[in-house]
Amino acid sequence: MRKVLHVGPCDTPGGMATVMHILAEHPPEGWQADLLATHAPGNVWAKWFAYRRARRELHRQCSDPTLRPDVVHVHVASDWSWRRKSRLIHVAQTHDIAVVVHLHSGQFDAWLSKVGPKRAQRVKAVLSRPKTQPVVLSSAWHERLEPVVGDVEIVGNPYRLSGSPERVSRGKHHLLLLARKDPIKGHRFAVEVAENLREEFPNLRLTMTGETQSEHEWVEAKGWVSEKEKEILLARATLLLLPSAFEGQPVAALEALSAGLQVCVSDRVIGLPDSVRQANWGDVDAWTIIVGDMLKNPQDETNLKSSVVEHSIDRVQQRWKSVYESF
Repeated sequence: MRKVLHVGPCDTPGGMATVMHILAEHPPEGWQADLLATHAPGNVWAKWFAYRRARRELHRQCSDPTLRPDVVHVHVASDWSWRRKSRLIHVAQTHDIAVVVHLHSGQFDAWLSKVGPKRAQRVKAVLSRPKTQPVVLSSAWHERLEPVVGDVEIVGNPYRLSGSPERVSRGKHHLLLLARKDPIKGHRFAVEVAENLREEFPNLRLTMTGETQSEHEWVEAKGWVSEKEKEILLARATLLLLPSAFEGQPVAALEALSAGLQVCVSDRVIGLPDSVRQANWGDVDAWTIIVGDMLKNPQDETNLKSSVVEHSIDRVQQRWKSVYESF
């Protein structure tokens, strides 16, 4: 059986780790998968030691015929993530092992253009090496990145729901935000939007992950939640908010749609199905109007679920099988 090694921040909570675990748990037919963590929560030293350990371990596995993977699948964001991962990509390339470079970042294009053409040229030089295949998350990202970095494949993120949650009723005016604690995710903004909406919907509530406290009694700040609790939240909520400054292709949105939950995202988030509504990033009034309309005129749950069929694990498995076996 052939082997793929997923390399990236699989031990650090977030969307990329979720994708890595889904793919490792559901490799294509005829393949087995392992994970190699390159990042650790904590201070800068914890992160540095995690990266050094990962680099040594990758060298060891690539050098040992009994451990050598057939494909090294590197999961990359941008900025410092790229700088670290490019060295790991080089390790696999030096050992003549096929490399998938999976570009997850929602600002990879902006990062490439920040300091002129030299950065893009350096990245393209890495991605154009033999037996190296960059992969993006959607046709929208294909349009943005292929002219800059060269030929790319498209494989969308998968979603995973372990099964039907216990019987719960979907709330009428219950907003949900699923994200880690980070300013780019828009927790404070979501509270502002909800506060505006409460003028028309006085019983409206907001549940947020990532944050652990709130000054409002109608806001439930839950910190990090288990997969089971997340599924219950998706079944109970009326609408998922994703007011992020940028995202690659948020798994939370795919999971919400697969559960029949409406989704509203900022216009800086691309690569999602047309069933998702968009509002201008940072514009509280625009969000208030659009989310208010979604609360009064909810979308059909069957249509929402069908909009993410291409992101089911079975479909995504087949796409990865094609990419892995193309080398």
